[in-house]
Amino acid sequence: MERMRVAEVIAARDTVVERLEDAYISVRQKSATIDRLQRELDDLRRPSTPATSVARDDDSSTQPPVQDIATSFDIPQPAPREGDGNCQNTSAQVLPWQVPLSRESDVQNITEPLLLGDGPEKLILARQAFLATLPLPADIPDDALNPIVIPQPYTLHEFLGNTSGVSALLSNYRVLGQLTTYWCPEREEHGYLLTPVFKCSTNPRVTTAHRWTVADVIGTMDRPTECFYNKDGKWYYAGVYKAFRMDDLTTEEWEALSIETTQTLIKETLAGRKNLSPQNLYETGQLYAVGALRVACIGLQCVGFSSAMYRAVLEQAALGKWRGIGWSVPTTISSSDTTIEGDGISGP
Repeated sequence: MERMRVAEVIAARDTVVERLEDAYISVRQKSATIDRLQRELDDLRRPSTPATSVARDDDSSTQPPVQDIATSFDIPQPAPREGDGNCQNTSAQVLPWQVPLSRESDVQNITEPLLLGDGPEKLILARQAFLATLPLPADIPDDALNPIVIPQPYTLHEFLGNTSGVSALLSNYRVLGQLTTYWCPEREEHGYLLTPVFKCSTNPRVTTAHRWTVADVIGTMDRPTECFYNKDGKWYYAGVYKAFRMDDLTTEEWEALSIETTQTLIKETLAGRKNLSPQNLYETGQLYAVGALRVACIGLQCVGFSSAMYRAVLEQAALGKWRGIGWSVPTTISSSDTTIEGDGISGP
Protein backbone atom coordinates (compact mmCIF):
# COMPACT_ATOMS: atom_id res chain seq x y z
CA MET A 1 0.00 0.00 0.00
CA GLU A 2 2.82 2.38 0.87
CA ARG A 3 4.52 1.67 -2.46
CA MET A 4 1.30 2.48 -4.29
CA ARG A 5 1.07 5.82 -2.50
CA VAL A 6 4.66 6.63 -3.35
CA ALA A 7 4.03 5.74 -6.98
CA GLU A 8 0.95 7.99 -7.06
CA VAL A 9 2.88 10.86 -5.53
CA ILE A 10 5.73 10.47 -8.01
CA ALA A 11 3.26 10.35 -10.90
CA ALA A 12 1.60 13.53 -9.63
CA ARG A 13 4.97 15.21 -9.36
CA ASP A 14 5.86 14.24 -12.92
CA THR A 15 2.55 15.65 -14.12
CA VAL A 16 3.26 18.97 -12.42
CA VAL A 17 6.72 19.10 -13.99
CA GLU A 18 5.27 18.44 -17.44
CA ARG A 19 2.70 21.20 -16.98
CA LEU A 20 5.39 23.62 -15.86
CA GLU A 21 7.45 22.75 -18.93
CA ASP A 22 4.43 23.35 -21.17
CA ALA A 23 3.82 26.67 -19.43
CA TYR A 24 7.47 27.60 -19.89
CA ILE A 25 7.30 26.95 -23.64
CA SER A 26 3.97 28.76 -23.97
CA VAL A 27 5.23 31.82 -22.13
CA ARG A 28 8.35 31.97 -24.29
CA GLN A 29 6.27 31.85 -27.46
CA LYS A 30 3.83 34.50 -26.26
CA SER A 31 6.62 36.74 -25.01
CA ALA A 32 8.37 36.47 -28.36
CA THR A 33 5.17 37.48 -30.11
CA ILE A 34 4.68 40.41 -27.75
CA ASP A 35 8.25 41.58 -28.31
CA ARG A 36 7.81 41.42 -32.07
CA LEU A 37 4.52 43.34 -31.95
CA GLN A 38 6.05 45.91 -29.60
CA ARG A 39 8.90 46.54 -32.02
CA GLU A 40 6.49 46.89 -34.91
CA LEU A 41 4.39 49.33 -32.89
CA ASP A 42 7.48 51.35 -32.02
CA ASP A 43 8.43 51.50 -35.70
CA LEU A 44 4.99 52.82 -36.59
CA ARG A 45 5.08 55.46 -33.86
CA ARG A 46 8.61 56.66 -34.57
CA PRO A 47 8.62 59.73 -36.89
CA SER A 48 10.76 59.18 -39.97
CA THR A 49 11.19 60.06 -43.62
CA PRO A 50 9.87 57.73 -46.36
CA ALA A 51 13.41 56.65 -47.17
CA THR A 52 14.20 55.58 -43.64
CA SER A 53 10.84 53.85 -43.35
CA VAL A 54 11.60 51.72 -46.40
CA ALA A 55 15.05 50.88 -45.05
CA ARG A 56 13.56 49.86 -41.72
CA ASP A 57 10.96 47.65 -43.39
CA ASP A 58 13.69 45.94 -45.41
CA ASP A 59 15.75 45.31 -42.29
CA SER A 60 12.81 43.88 -40.37
CA SER A 61 11.90 41.55 -43.23
CA THR A 62 15.40 40.21 -43.77
CA GLN A 63 16.55 40.02 -40.14
CA PRO A 64 13.94 38.47 -37.85
CA PRO A 65 14.56 39.27 -34.17
CA VAL A 66 15.58 35.75 -33.23
CA GLN A 67 18.63 36.92 -31.30
CA ASP A 68 16.62 39.38 -29.21
CA ILE A 69 14.13 36.67 -28.32
CA ALA A 70 16.84 34.24 -27.32
CA THR A 71 18.76 36.69 -25.16
CA SER A 72 15.65 37.86 -23.34
CA PHE A 73 15.24 34.33 -21.98
CA ASP A 74 18.88 33.51 -21.39
CA ILE A 75 18.61 33.02 -17.66
CA PRO A 76 20.15 34.00 -15.32
CA GLN A 77 22.68 36.12 -17.29
CA PRO A 78 21.24 37.46 -20.55
CA ALA A 79 23.65 38.57 -23.24
CA PRO A 80 24.35 42.33 -23.18
CA ARG A 81 22.51 44.46 -25.71
CA GLU A 82 21.47 48.03 -26.21
CA GLY A 83 19.14 49.14 -23.40
CA ASP A 84 20.54 46.87 -20.70
CA GLY A 85 21.89 49.92 -18.91
CA ASN A 86 18.36 51.22 -18.51
CA CYS A 87 17.28 47.92 -17.01
CA GLN A 88 20.15 47.89 -14.54
CA ASN A 89 19.40 51.46 -13.52
CA THR A 90 15.79 50.52 -12.94
CA SER A 91 16.85 47.62 -10.72
CA ALA A 92 18.91 49.96 -8.60
CA GLN A 93 16.14 52.53 -8.35
CA VAL A 94 13.54 50.07 -7.14
CA LEU A 95 15.48 49.29 -3.98
CA PRO A 96 13.40 49.93 -0.83
CA TRP A 97 13.43 53.38 0.71
CA GLN A 98 14.80 54.96 -2.51
CA VAL A 99 12.46 57.03 -4.65
CA PRO A 100 14.31 58.39 -7.71
CA LEU A 101 11.61 56.99 -9.98
CA SER A 102 9.30 59.83 -8.92
CA ARG A 103 11.38 62.36 -10.83
CA GLU A 104 9.84 63.26 -14.18
CA SER A 105 13.28 63.65 -15.73
CA ASP A 106 13.92 59.92 -15.31
CA VAL A 107 10.92 59.14 -17.48
CA GLN A 108 11.59 61.80 -20.07
CA ASN A 109 15.20 60.73 -20.59
CA ILE A 110 14.19 57.28 -21.84
CA THR A 111 14.80 57.04 -25.58
CA GLU A 112 12.69 55.12 -28.04
CA PRO A 113 12.25 52.39 -29.02
CA LEU A 114 11.04 51.18 -25.63
CA LEU A 115 13.31 48.32 -24.63
CA LEU A 116 13.27 45.98 -21.66
CA GLY A 117 14.36 48.65 -19.18
CA ASP A 118 11.45 50.92 -20.06
CA GLY A 119 8.63 48.50 -19.31
CA PRO A 120 9.19 47.85 -15.60
CA GLU A 121 9.85 51.52 -14.91
CA LYS A 122 6.50 52.54 -16.35
CA LEU A 123 4.72 49.79 -14.43
CA ILE A 124 6.37 50.80 -11.17
CA LEU A 125 5.44 54.44 -11.75
CA ALA A 126 1.85 53.37 -12.44
CA ARG A 127 1.68 51.50 -9.14
CA GLN A 128 3.10 54.49 -7.30
CA ALA A 129 0.67 56.86 -9.02
CA PHE A 130 -2.27 54.72 -7.89
CA LEU A 131 -1.02 54.63 -4.30
CA ALA A 132 -0.66 58.42 -4.36
CA THR A 133 -4.42 58.73 -4.97
CA LEU A 134 -5.34 56.90 -1.76
CA PRO A 135 -6.51 59.14 1.10
CA LEU A 136 -4.47 59.55 4.26
CA PRO A 137 -5.89 59.20 7.78
CA ALA A 138 -6.13 62.37 9.83
CA ASP A 139 -4.14 61.06 12.81
CA ILE A 140 -0.78 60.64 11.02
CA PRO A 141 1.94 62.48 13.03
CA ASP A 142 3.84 65.23 11.28
CA ASP A 143 7.11 64.59 13.10
CA ALA A 144 9.60 61.93 12.02
CA LEU A 145 9.09 58.54 13.66
CA ASN A 146 11.50 57.44 16.36
CA PRO A 147 13.07 53.97 16.03
CA ILE A 148 12.32 51.09 18.39
CA VAL A 149 15.69 50.25 19.95
CA ILE A 150 15.93 46.49 20.51
CA PRO A 151 19.40 45.23 21.45
CA GLN A 152 20.77 42.08 19.91
CA PRO A 153 20.21 39.17 19.96
CA TYR A 154 16.51 39.81 20.59
CA THR A 155 14.03 40.07 17.72
CA LEU A 156 11.03 42.30 17.21
CA HIS A 157 8.73 39.27 17.46
CA GLU A 158 10.14 38.48 20.90
CA PHE A 159 9.79 42.08 22.00
CA LEU A 160 6.15 42.34 20.90
CA GLY A 161 5.22 38.95 22.32
CA ASN A 162 6.78 39.40 25.76
CA THR A 163 5.92 42.98 26.60
CA SER A 164 2.67 43.20 28.53
CA GLY A 165 2.11 46.88 27.78
CA VAL A 166 2.47 46.22 24.06
CA SER A 167 0.93 42.78 23.60
CA ALA A 168 -2.25 43.97 25.33
CA LEU A 169 -2.77 46.48 22.51
CA LEU A 170 -2.01 43.98 19.74
CA SER A 171 -4.67 41.76 18.26
CA ASN A 172 -3.09 41.46 14.83
CA TYR A 173 0.26 42.67 13.50
CA ARG A 174 2.69 42.15 10.66
CA VAL A 175 6.41 42.75 10.33
CA LEU A 176 7.30 43.96 6.84
CA GLY A 177 10.54 42.81 5.25
CA GLN A 178 12.76 45.59 3.94
CA LEU A 179 13.75 43.73 0.77
CA THR A 180 10.17 43.01 -0.29
CA THR A 181 8.40 46.22 0.78
CA TYR A 182 8.24 49.42 -1.26
CA TRP A 183 6.82 52.81 -0.27
CA CYS A 184 5.12 55.45 -2.40
CA PRO A 185 7.39 58.47 -3.00
CA GLU A 186 4.55 61.03 -2.92
CA ARG A 187 2.66 59.51 0.01
CA GLU A 188 5.18 57.35 1.78
CA GLU A 189 2.56 56.19 4.29
CA HIS A 190 1.20 53.91 1.54
CA GLY A 191 3.16 51.16 -0.17
CA TYR A 192 3.09 47.57 -1.37
CA LEU A 193 4.79 44.29 -0.56
CA LEU A 194 5.78 41.34 -2.72
CA THR A 195 4.97 37.75 -1.83
CA PRO A 196 4.87 34.44 -3.76
CA VAL A 197 1.55 33.33 -5.22
CA PHE A 198 2.57 29.65 -5.18
CA LYS A 199 4.61 27.87 -2.54
CA CYS A 200 6.28 24.47 -2.55
CA SER A 201 6.21 22.11 0.42
CA THR A 202 7.38 18.57 1.13
CA ASN A 203 5.01 15.76 2.00
CA PRO A 204 5.71 14.94 5.66
CA ARG A 205 5.22 11.22 4.98
CA VAL A 206 7.28 11.04 1.79
CA THR A 207 10.28 13.35 1.90
CA THR A 208 10.91 12.95 -1.83
CA ALA A 209 7.40 14.12 -2.76
CA HIS A 210 6.77 17.85 -3.13
CA ARG A 211 3.58 19.73 -3.86
CA TRP A 212 2.66 23.23 -5.00
CA THR A 213 -0.18 25.12 -3.34
CA VAL A 214 -1.74 28.54 -3.82
CA ALA A 215 -0.70 30.79 -0.95
CA ASP A 216 -3.01 33.07 1.01
CA VAL A 217 -1.20 36.22 -0.04
CA ILE A 218 -3.23 38.62 2.13
CA GLY A 219 -3.93 36.42 5.14
CA THR A 220 -4.99 38.29 8.26
CA MET A 221 -4.32 41.65 6.64
CA ASP A 222 -7.83 41.62 5.20
CA ARG A 223 -8.68 43.52 8.38
CA PRO A 224 -6.86 46.50 9.96
CA THR A 225 -3.38 45.37 10.99
CA GLU A 226 -0.63 47.02 13.04
CA CYS A 227 2.51 47.09 10.89
CA PHE A 228 6.19 47.41 11.74
CA TYR A 229 9.06 47.81 9.29
CA ASN A 230 12.84 47.80 9.27
CA LYS A 231 14.97 50.53 7.77
CA ASP A 232 18.75 50.54 7.93
CA GLY A 233 18.76 47.99 10.76
CA LYS A 234 16.26 49.90 12.94
CA TRP A 235 12.66 48.97 13.65
CA TYR A 236 9.78 51.43 13.31
CA TYR A 237 6.06 51.42 13.99
CA ALA A 238 4.33 52.24 10.69
CA GLY A 239 0.67 52.45 11.71
CA VAL A 240 -2.56 50.58 11.01
CA TYR A 241 -2.84 49.15 7.51
CA LYS A 242 -5.34 47.33 5.36
CA ALA A 243 -4.12 45.20 2.46
CA PHE A 244 -5.57 44.83 -1.02
CA ARG A 245 -4.33 42.92 -4.02
CA MET A 246 -2.90 44.80 -6.98
CA ASP A 247 -1.89 43.36 -10.36
CA ASP A 248 0.70 40.61 -10.04
CA LEU A 249 4.30 41.42 -10.87
CA THR A 250 5.17 41.09 -14.56
CA THR A 251 8.23 39.25 -15.84
CA GLU A 252 9.79 42.60 -16.74
CA GLU A 253 9.34 43.83 -13.17
CA TRP A 254 10.83 40.59 -11.90
CA GLU A 255 13.95 41.13 -13.98
CA ALA A 256 14.22 44.68 -12.62
CA LEU A 257 14.28 43.50 -8.98
CA SER A 258 17.55 43.39 -7.10
CA ILE A 259 19.30 40.05 -6.69
CA GLU A 260 18.70 40.18 -2.93
CA THR A 261 14.95 40.63 -3.43
CA THR A 262 14.61 37.82 -5.98
CA GLN A 263 16.60 35.46 -3.75
CA THR A 264 14.35 36.36 -0.81
CA LEU A 265 11.20 35.60 -2.82
CA ILE A 266 12.65 32.32 -4.10
CA LYS A 267 13.51 31.25 -0.55
CA GLU A 268 10.00 32.15 0.62
CA THR A 269 8.60 30.06 -2.23
CA LEU A 270 10.62 27.00 -1.17
CA ALA A 271 10.48 27.59 2.59
CA GLY A 272 8.30 24.51 3.13
CA ARG A 273 10.45 22.22 0.99
CA LYS A 274 13.11 19.96 2.46
CA ASN A 275 16.41 18.82 0.94
CA LEU A 276 16.94 22.05 -1.01
CA SER A 277 19.79 22.25 -3.48
CA PRO A 278 21.23 25.13 -5.53
CA GLN A 279 19.63 23.53 -8.58
CA ASN A 280 16.18 23.88 -6.97
CA LEU A 281 16.80 27.58 -6.36
CA TYR A 282 18.01 28.08 -9.93
CA GLU A 283 15.04 26.26 -11.48
CA THR A 284 12.58 28.22 -9.35
CA GLY A 285 14.20 31.46 -10.47
CA GLN A 286 13.79 30.38 -14.10
CA LEU A 287 10.10 29.65 -13.54
CA TYR A 288 9.66 33.16 -12.16
CA ALA A 289 11.60 34.70 -15.04
CA VAL A 290 9.28 33.20 -17.67
CA GLY A 291 6.06 33.78 -15.73
CA ALA A 292 5.26 30.17 -14.81
CA LEU A 293 5.43 31.26 -11.16
CA ARG A 294 4.00 34.63 -10.13
CA VAL A 295 4.66 37.24 -7.46
CA ALA A 296 1.66 38.91 -5.86
CA CYS A 297 1.77 42.66 -5.31
CA ILE A 298 -0.15 43.51 -2.13
CA GLY A 299 -1.10 47.14 -1.66
CA LEU A 300 -0.65 48.60 1.82
CA GLN A 301 -3.09 51.40 2.61
CA CYS A 302 -2.53 53.28 5.84
CA VAL A 303 -5.92 53.63 7.55
CA GLY A 304 -4.81 54.87 10.95
CA PHE A 305 -2.04 55.50 13.44
CA SER A 306 -2.30 54.33 17.05
CA SER A 307 -0.58 56.91 19.22
CA ALA A 308 -1.05 54.63 22.22
CA MET A 309 0.77 51.79 20.46
CA TYR A 310 3.52 54.12 19.28
CA ARG A 311 4.16 55.47 22.79
CA ALA A 312 3.94 52.00 24.34
CA VAL A 313 6.57 50.39 22.12
CA LEU A 314 8.99 53.28 22.59
CA GLU A 315 8.56 53.33 26.37
CA GLN A 316 8.88 49.57 26.78
CA ALA A 317 11.95 49.45 24.54
CA ALA A 318 13.56 52.23 26.55
CA LEU A 319 12.79 50.63 29.93
CA GLY A 320 13.97 47.19 28.87
CA LYS A 321 11.80 45.40 31.48
CA TRP A 322 10.65 42.90 28.87
CA ARG A 323 14.08 41.23 28.98
CA GLY A 324 13.14 39.16 32.00
CA ILE A 325 14.63 36.13 33.70
CA GLY A 326 14.25 32.82 31.91
CA TRP A 327 14.56 34.18 28.42
CA SER A 328 16.26 31.89 25.99
CA VAL A 329 18.78 33.56 23.73
CA PRO A 330 17.80 33.05 20.05
CA THR A 331 20.43 31.47 17.85
CA THR A 332 18.99 31.72 14.33
CA ILE A 333 17.50 35.18 13.86
CA SER A 334 18.90 38.52 14.93
CA SER A 335 17.05 41.76 15.53
CA SER A 336 18.67 43.26 12.47
CA ASP A 337 17.03 40.75 10.15
CA THR A 338 15.13 42.60 7.45
CA THR A 339 13.25 39.76 5.81
CA ILE A 340 11.08 38.60 8.69
CA GLU A 341 7.40 38.64 7.94
CA GLY A 342 4.67 37.18 10.11
CA ASP A 343 1.12 37.51 11.29
CA GLY A 344 -0.04 38.71 14.60
CA ILE A 345 -0.24 37.48 18.13
CA SER A 346 -3.25 37.39 20.36
CA GLY A 347 -3.47 39.48 23.45
CA PRO A 348 -3.18 37.86 26.88
